[in-house]
Amino acid sequence: MTLWYLMRGLGFSALAVLTAATTLGALSTDGARTPAGIDRRVVRQLLHRSAAVFGLVLLVLHLTAVVLDSYVSVSLSGVLLPFTASYRPVAMGLGTLALYALVLTALSGVMRSTFARLRNGDRVWRAIHISAYVAWALAMLHGIFGGSDARQTWAIAVYVACAVCVGVALTLRVTTEPRRVSDQRGTADHRTSHRTSHRTSHRRLTAPTGALR
Repeated sequence: MTLWYLMRGLGFSALAVLTAATTLGALSTDGARTPAGIDRRVVRQLLHRSAAVFGLVLLVLHLTAVVLDSYVSVSLSGVLLPFTASYRPVAMGLGTLALYALVLTALSGVMRSTFARLRNGDRVWRAIHISAYVAWALAMLHGIFGGSDARQTWAIAVYVACAVCVGVALTLRVTTEPRRVSDQRGTADHRTSHRTSHRTSHRRLTAPTGALR
C-alpha cells in the first residue's frame, strides 16, 4: 500500500507542477518592452522551463510507481500503450497520451534554437509547443477519471484551482496578444514612415535645382 499512496501523491504533485509550468508558459509571452518588463519575462521563462522539467520527472516517477505497485495490476506495456491497461484503461490511456504530449513539448523546447534557423521555424515551433496545453488537459482528465481520490473535496479543490490558474493565464494571453501585435505593427509602420520621410527629404536636398534664369 505504500507505493499506492506514493503513486497518488506523485500524481497530484505532477499535476500541480505541470499546471504551474503551463501557467508560466502562457504568461511568458507577455511583457513590456522595457528593461524591467524583459527581466520579468526572462524570469517567468526560466521558472516555466524548470517547472516543466520537474513536472516531467514527477510524471515518470508516478508511472514507475504505477507499474511497481501490486495493489493494481498495470504492466509496463499498459502504461506505454494507450488504452491497453487492465486497470481503468480509458483513464490510464489519457495519462499515457499526456506523457507523450509532454515529451513532445519538452523536445520542442530543447530544439527551439534549431527551429529558429529555419524558414517559418518560429511558427512551426509554436504549433508543436502548443502540445503543452494538450498534455495538461489530458493529465487533468486522467486524474479526474482515474484517480481514486477524484471525488474527495480536497481533490476537487485541487482540480478547480489548476483549471482556474490555466484559464486565467490563457485569458490574459489571448487578451494581451492582439495589443502586443498591434504595438509591434505600429512600431514597424512608424519606422517605415520615418525611413520614407528621410529618403524623400534626402532626395529633395540632392535633386538639381535647374538652370539659373
